Amino acid sequence: MGTIGTGTFGTLQVEPRGDREIVMTRAFAAPRHLVFDAMTKPALLKRWLGVFGEWSMPICEVDLRVGGAYRYVWHGPNGSVMGMGGVFEEIAPPDRLVATEAFDESWYPGTALDTMEFVERDGVTTLTMTVAYDSRAARDAVLATDMEKGMAAGYDNMDGVLAEVQSRDTVAGRYQVRADAFERKVQAVGPDQWANPSPCAEWQARDVVRHIVMMHGVMLRPLGRELSVAPSVDEDPLAAFRAARADVETVLHDPALAGAEHDWYTGRLTSAAIVDQVVSADLVWHGWDLARATGQDDTIDPVEVENAGKGVGQFDGSVLRQPGVLGPALDPPADADAQTRLLAFMGRKAW
Repeated sequence: MGTIGTGTFGTLQVEPRGDREIVMTRAFAAPRHLVFDAMTKPALLKRWLGVFGEWSMPICEVDLRVGGAYRYVWHGPNGSVMGMGGVFEEIAPPDRLVATEAFDESWYPGTALDTMEFVERDGVTTLTMTVAYDSRAARDAVLATDMEKGMAAGYDNMDGVLAEVQSRDTVAGRYQVRADAFERKVQAVGPDQWANPSPCAEWQARDVVRHIVMMHGVMLRPLGRELSVAPSVDEDPLAAFRAARADVETVLHDPALAGAEHDWYTGRLTSAAIVDQVVSADLVWHGWDLARATGQDDTIDPVEVENAGKGVGQFDGSVLRQPGVLGPALDPPADADAQTRLLAFMGRKAW
């Protein structure tokens, strides 16, 4: 036992204690409330615990209350399925979490009790997880497996998720996350797919990128700037987007440009706030349009879905309520999920 892992911040320390326990310790460069969220919110759990090579986590359910249950199910290659769950016995956010643990097909006899403690100092949170098994034989059986490597890989994944969550606290960070996601979708479009119809009325897939590039230019005009010379969307959609993105990121990373105030249709705003309110948000919705048009995964980041309701009301009655951009709000099915309801508000029929 000892240390393992090559994460961007901490390493996982694993040690046996007494006859029945394993103690795992890992430090994260994030405040403890975020680390606690990463251990308890399905939208975050699925991003670090649910992705390992060919494995995915289609089921991640958390009823975060004393007596409430959690349930995880992973699907792997060749039809493999692994499930586990338990019940919360103690919840004291963001300091402490205690829950039982049992696998559907366990490699150790009995069950286990997980006690997680979160200690923060100078913005660094140390997570100590003590797992108590029913017997020494059960504990030793776990130690004999590759449990350490699996846990270390998961926590390394969590490093990336926590960094992204924290980056969303800034306009430039949110824009970067969204632009990265949109760029990946543009890269994935096949040469014969650019003429595919999109969910935006009268727009093809290429027109979705054309609109995004054009809106980047709109963001620059209050500053008296224009898009740099670059290939057109007709010539090279990816190069056109990357050039427009670089122009806007230049503004966001220059305090004087980002902080310059302008009269906007929603009031007097800084350049950064206009980007955040308009084209940064556009990357999310039009990213869905592009994915839908070209047969890509059109799942919107659950974090975006969860936070979107804070600002979408600004679109009611605005000039953006028009075909191709937003369109009139639709009535989704009664059993629609959060993403479908949000898209319906944005004028997108996702059912």
